[in-house]
Amino acid sequence: GVFERVSRKELKNLIEQNGGRNVGSISSKTSFIIAGENMGPAKLEKAKKLEVDILSEDDFLNMIDYD
Repeated sequence: GVFERVSRKELKNLIEQNGGRNVGSISSKTSFIIAGENMGPAKLEKAKKLEVDILSEDDFLNMIDYD
C-alpha cells in the first residue's frame, strides 16, 4: 500500500532500527504487517488466513514512539 507519513524506504529502515526484519512475503512466522492505503487484496487475505496482526502506519509509528 501507500504510506503517508514516511516513505517506504524510511519505514523499512525504522523496522530494522527497532529490531525487526523486513521480508517480502507473509508466513506463519510473521509477527505483523504494516498496511498502507490500498493494500493488495492477496496479501491482506493471506495475513487474515494466517492470523497475522495488521497494523496501520500510525499504529506502527506510535509503537516505536516515532515523532
